Amino acid sequence: MEWAYQLTKDTELQDTAAIQKRRALYAGYPNAQRPPFVLKGDQLAAMTYWHGEILNEWANEWVKYFTDGEGEFVTSAMEDTGTYGSLLWLDRAGKAEVKRMLVLRTASSFSMQWPGDDAAESLSGEKLGPGYSAYIPSLDAAHRVGNRVLHGLLEGWDIYQHELPTP
Repeated sequence: MEWAYQLTKDTELQDTAAIQKRRALYAGYPNAQRPPFVLKGDQLAAMTYWHGEILNEWANEWVKYFTDGEGEFVTSAMEDTGTYGSLLWLDRAGKAEVKRMLVLRTASSFSMQWPGDDAAESLSGEKLGPGYSAYIPSLDAAHRVGNRVLHGLLEGWDIYQHELPTP
C-alpha cells in the first residue's frame, strides 16, 4: 500500500466548479475543503448504507475498534468485502495471493452532511440536481491513479511477480 501511495500521491485529479461549490459547504472540515487528492486511510465496509454525522461517528468508532486505535476512517463501502472474501477462498485454493489485494477507492460524495444541514437533505441534495457532481471526476481519478499503479507493477514485474513492492 505504501508503495502505491508514494507512486500516486502527487497525481493531479479533476476539480470542477460543481465539486468546489459542494465542498465549500463543509466549513470547519479542512480535508473536505481541499481539492481532490490521493490519500490513504481505512474503509469501513458494511451491509447497511449510512449517511450523516451521527452514523459517521459510528463508523469512526468501529474503525478505531477494529484497528486498535491506529486506523482512520476515510471512506465507506460494501463491495470490497465480497472481493476480499472471494480472493481469500482463491488464496486457500492456491489460485491467488490475497496479500496482494490493494483497494483503490474514489469518492464521489460525502458520507455526512455539511454544517447546518441535516443528513436526509444532504443525502438527497445531489440527486435532485443535475447529477452527482463528483461522479465522473471520481471515475477519472480511478483511471489516473490505477493506471500509475498498474504501469508501476508492469515495469517492475521481474521483481514483483515474486515479492510485494516496497517504497
